[in-house]
Amino acid sequence: MKERMIEITCPVCGHVFQIKRDTLAIAGISDGIEKRLKDGTYFQHICSKCHHLFTMIYPFVFRNPQKKTSLVLSQQSTIKGFDQEEKVVRCKDADSFLLAYKALSQDLNLSFLIRKQKQFRSIWPSVIFDNYDPDHHCLWVQVHGEWKACCLTKEEEQELKTIV
Repeated sequence: MKERMIEITCPVCGHVFQIKRDTLAIAGISDGIEKRLKDGTYFQHICSKCHHLFTMIYPFVFRNPQKKTSLVLSQQSTIKGFDQEEKVVRCKDADSFLLAYKALSQDLNLSFLIRKQKQFRSIWPSVIFDNYDPDHHCLWVQVHGEWKACCLTKEEEQELKTIV
């Protein structure tokens, strides 16, 4: 884990403050971070001035050396400094990062999940993917705090399990 001070501005009231945050986490070592990535709260913060909950965006890398993957939260279009054999997924926002983390940590096809999420968002604009349930052949998503199971066809399930 690598920490640094980051300047954040509350999007609601404009309050500017410094916060100490991890900018690098490693699978299997950063258990507290992984727990918060899984439950979707890692990038959340409550402003000390207006008390509004908002999503922080700052440079962050999550590496899984065992799977040879890295997730990068960055606004930069090119990412350097990674091994050529390593799969690097760059995300522009926290929601994309969390989806990628959940997909890769469950060994699921991220491209398939992105397509399914777009399909779900045409029905439910605020859908959040949580996990895949192989016993019931479905994806679990949250819509406005309610859990929904979305059944998959055999073809979809096969594609979901095919890592590209």
